[in-house]
Amino acid sequence: MFSTPFLFDEHGQVIALERVRLDGGFTENWLQSRLFENPKSLPLGEIDPGYQHVTSLCTEMSTSVGPIDIVYVTPEGRLVIIETKLWRNPEARRKVVGQILDYAKELITWSYADLQREVSRRTGLKGNSPYALVKTEFPETDEAMFVDGVSASLTKGDFMLVIAGDGIHHGAKGIVEFLQNTAHMRFVLSMIEVGVYRFPELERYFIQPRVLAKTQTLERVVTTEQQELVETQNRPPADSTPSREQWQLEYLAFWEKFLNEISLDDPEQPIPKPVPVGNISFALPPSGGTAWITVFFSKNTKETGCFLRLTNSDQGNELYQELQGMQDEIDRELPFEIVWDYDRKVKRIMRVSGDWPPFDRPEITKYLETTLNALVNVFRPRLKQLSGN
Repeated sequence: MFSTPFLFDEHGQVIALERVRLDGGFTENWLQSRLFENPKSLPLGEIDPGYQHVTSLCTEMSTSVGPIDIVYVTPEGRLVIIETKLWRNPEARRKVVGQILDYAKELITWSYADLQREVSRRTGLKGNSPYALVKTEFPETDEAMFVDGVSASLTKGDFMLVIAGDGIHHGAKGIVEFLQNTAHMRFVLSMIEVGVYRFPELERYFIQPRVLAKTQTLERVVTTEQQELVETQNRPPADSTPSREQWQLEYLAFWEKFLNEISLDDPEQPIPKPVPVGNISFALPPSGGTAWITVFFSKNTKETGCFLRLTNSDQGNELYQELQGMQDEIDRELPFEIVWDYDRKVKRIMRVSGDWPPFDRPEITKYLETTLNALVNVFRPRLKQLSGN
């Protein structure tokens, strides 16, 4: 729950602000306008330092799955999608997550030209409207780099998705459970609860946004390498008859069996849901998706194995450097050799001969389980200690 803000004057006089329920006459459009006009009011940099500075592009941006309430963008070209919601009924809580994910899925099919067209339609600006809006606030922004950044953000699904509204904490647990069953895009999703307070004797209002607990702010990450694995496993072989759906069913069946039978030493390690693709990820501390272990199959390279990965963020880079400082100790503790990658990755991979996929070979399953268990044992407690999580 929100604390009560107080105003003090130089004489020590105290005025307590009055909490206003947003369902008492306020509308989602009212909240949308306030957040669009004041993007700095949202603690986006607290969620991810890469979103510390943003510019408002437009409201009600048209897509094939509905209008997006608010769109921000960073000077580097990373997009922020805001869905404002007054939590007046449980149905709204269930639908809002699906809605914002639909927006993200739609945007990954867009080009920069699509974004420019829709921003221009909403703002009336001609030419390169997204860049013009950013340059007004951040004059040093390079146009070519900005366009490339937005294009990369669209291609990878590298977005921040924000659900902002009142009473979100009541539905947060269900939202987290819903997201644990989603995958395949790189995005950060956060829920920001917005408290509105009234000055008792003035028609003035104070907005107090706050990010929910870190366990309720999720980062769903698919790295470029993982995305290639997903695309490879979902693509039926040109010289074979299995359909895409058959491949998906095979992978889903394997992961269901693997996860049901796996025995990890660490009882607190979260177990993911099975997925119909060739890789599956196990979350590690700190919360928020900064680190994870992926178990994968790659038909393209005929490889299987596991790798630890950390995000390209201030926290991810710092944690990886800390782990590198413990490299000798970690290498001695592991029962096998690992490769330390320059790109915040630690991996153990083996080549696989014979028919693909090698699901009926017990030695492959044992290799993956042994590797995963050892990596969890070595890295999870260290990451937990380093992050204070």
